[in-house]
Amino acid sequence: MAYLARLASNPEERYRDKSYLKDLPVEEIQALARDCYREEIAPRLSPQALACLKEHKAQGHHIVLLTGSLSFLITPLKEMVEADWLIATEPDRDDQRFTGKIAGLHPRGKNKEVLLLELSQRQGLDLSKSYAYGDHFEDRALFAQVGYPVAVNPTWRLKRLARKQRWPIRYF
Repeated sequence: MAYLARLASNPEERYRDKSYLKDLPVEEIQALARDCYREEIAPRLSPQALACLKEHKAQGHHIVLLTGSLSFLITPLKEMVEADWLIATEPDRDDQRFTGKIAGLHPRGKNKEVLLLELSQRQGLDLSKSYAYGDHFEDRALFAQVGYPVAVNPTWRLKRLARKQRWPIRYF
């Protein structure tokens, strides 16, 4: 009950609060995450989205999966689509157990932009020639950094912004 009360008093914290992982064994949770991916996530992946990623790969583009989701849930997707990099929420660990905190920046909102800029500088990526796909209004800072933003299954606010900016809108 205290957990819910804390989140209700600070709703933005719900994205950063990983206290439900505290003291859970990393290896066990990663194994469960792979099962979850296989049984729950993979069957819901859009064939059109996967085809889009495959086309980018065929054109020699680097693929960066940038998400606020937990890294251990998205790692199988990174492997499946042969993405070059994964930037996701990294749960902090201590002696093979999760601490309940996040390691590093939480990739959400403006932090997505910061993390992408850091990666592009380290890897020498030309963002003016890069594509970004996003579904939420919070992705607008990320979109401002790339040459080819694409709104995918957008929220109403992102859809309105995409129309105003004349960004493509796709539904997968």
